Amino acid sequence: MSLLGYTSKEYKDERGRDYYFDNAKFILIFFVVLAHAVSPLQYTMPKVAAVWKMINALHMPCMIFITGYFAKSYIRDGVVKTRRLVTYVVYYMAAQTAVSLFEYFVLGDHNIGKSFFFPRSSLWYLMCMIWWFGFLPYIYKIKPRFMLTGAFIVAMLAGYDNKAGDFLSVLRMVNHFPFFLTGYYFKKEWLFKFRNIWTQLGAIAISGAMLVWTFFNLEVIPNRIITCNFSYYDANLKSMTSLPVMFVHRICFYLAAFILCGCFLLLVPRGKAFFTRFGSRTLQVYILHRFLYLSENKFGWYEPFLGSAKGAFAMAGIALAVTLILSLKPFEYPFIWLGKINLTPFETKSEDKVRV
Repeated sequence: MSLLGYTSKEYKDERGRDYYFDNAKFILIFFVVLAHAVSPLQYTMPKVAAVWKMINALHMPCMIFITGYFAKSYIRDGVVKTRRLVTYVVYYMAAQTAVSLFEYFVLGDHNIGKSFFFPRSSLWYLMCMIWWFGFLPYIYKIKPRFMLTGAFIVAMLAGYDNKAGDFLSVLRMVNHFPFFLTGYYFKKEWLFKFRNIWTQLGAIAISGAMLVWTFFNLEVIPNRIITCNFSYYDANLKSMTSLPVMFVHRICFYLAAFILCGCFLLLVPRGKAFFTRFGSRTLQVYILHRFLYLSENKFGWYEPFLGSAKGAFAMAGIALAVTLILSLKPFEYPFIWLGKINLTPFETKSEDKVRV
């Protein structure tokens, strides 16, 4: 039984696409847009700050978890579908160029970096996917317990390195890799085995309790640990600042993120909803909404919404509208076109596949 009432509907469309994951992806991409929309408000509104921290601890870890889950099809019977990796490279190069040009000519930032080795804006996610899918052919045969243990240990140690920074998104790649691997090894039946009205009510209660705790401990929770792109030394830590225990902050982040992901996945509707069809177009929203976010910060579009609950709710409504609009079919065409670009030297002749 489902708390949200999806008990008798079909769970897949005629193509076999699972409604559940499309629902989850749309909600998560809305959270991404929402977090960016209300980000300027968090500095003067504690309630918004609490919501911002919760959303940021959830949306990218869970989105990466789902990315890892669907990465299972990347390697089948020792055959790697190289086309997927090539497509991410093309997307990254095109998006990096577009965002850089936008910042230079539209926003007037003439001091921006011009290197492809430092992803602009939110493009770190594309760079990380290039890393992760590049790794898979070399690690997919390693036992999960060894890979996961190693990934967590490396991530906690990486926080002590203050040189990597945003170069090739290495720090974010390492810190988010455990979410990708967990999704890769995850089986959907594990979740639905425990999904019922009681676990869903528990998920609501746990999420609510975490939100309340976050509200009363805003200063303790370092934003830069949540975003995963800063070393411990640069994370503005307010507690556990002694060198030997700094890594505990990363452990706390992982615990909070996995708990929130579990609660979220228990509550996502399984049946078809009005937004389900948009779940296959989340990448275009992820990339395109960034132009609006950069403009919001540059031109102060958020200023009329500061300081009031109505303003915060209005921003949430705008975020939802932006998510829905950017999910429409016309915005998908550039990505379809980019996905057809061939990088001949890096692709194989046999259906873009290579045996490992």
